[in-house]
Amino acid sequence: MKKLAIFVEGQTEQIFVEKLLKEIAGRNSIAIEVVAVNGNQLQRYTTLIKNAVVTYETKFYVLVYNSFSDNSVVSDMRDRYGTLTASGYERIIGLRDVYPIAISDKSKLLTGLRYSLPQGVIPIDIVLAVMEIESWFLAEYNHFIKIDTSLTPDKIQESFGFNPETDDMEARPKPSDDMKQIYNLVGKGYNKSEKQLNRLASNLDYEFLYIQLANSVPSLREFVGYLDLFLIP
Repeated sequence: MKKLAIFVEGQTEQIFVEKLLKEIAGRNSIAIEVVAVNGNQLQRYTTLIKNAVVTYETKFYVLVYNSFSDNSVVSDMRDRYGTLTASGYERIIGLRDVYPIAISDKSKLLTGLRYSLPQGVIPIDIVLAVMEIESWFLAEYNHFIKIDTSLTPDKIQESFGFNPETDDMEARPKPSDDMKQIYNLVGKGYNKSEKQLNRLASNLDYEFLYIQLANSVPSLREFVGYLDLFLIP
C-alpha cells in the first residue's frame, strides 16, 4: 500500500483535496486520514478529523494534514518529515496560497519555501496556488450553473467584467472575493463555512478539473502532476 502526505493551509483545501482524491483514485482503493492543528504557535496539537478506513481493496493511503495557517505548512512538513519517512510514506506535498504575498514576489516566496524543505530519502514538494485555490474553482466554471442556472460565464462577465471560461483566473488578485461576489449575485454565500465548502466540493466537475483544467491552469497542473506520480504506477 502506497502512502502519501499532503499538507494544506486551511479547511477549503482540506475538503477539496479529500474530494479530489476520492474522485480520481476511486473510493474503494484509497483510504484518507484527516488531521488538523489546533492551538497557537507556542502550543500546537493535532486533532483527528477523520480516520482512514483500510480494506483489502485499499491501494493508496493518504494523510491530509491541515496546518490551519499558510505560514505553518512548510514548518509542519519539515517537523514531520522524519516521522513520515520512518512510517513508510513515499512522498510529501504541501499546498498553500500565494496570497497575501504579492504576485510579483511569488518566485521569491517559492524559492524561500523550497529552501526550507528538508532533504532526505523521500521527495518533498510545495505547490503555490495562484493567487488562491479559489482560482481553480473560478476556472471550473461549470459548477456555477449547478449553483444557479443563471450563473453562465457570459452572465459573470456582464456582472463583474471577467469571463471564467476564457480569461486567466490565476491573474485575479483575490479569487475568494470573486467567488463571494458571484455567489452573492444569486443570494448564495461563500464565507468558507464547512457547509458551504461541502456544497462547493459536491458541485465541482472533477473530471473537467483533472483532465482539461490541469492543462491550462499551471498551479493546478503542478499539483495534479504530483498526485499522478503517486497514483499512477
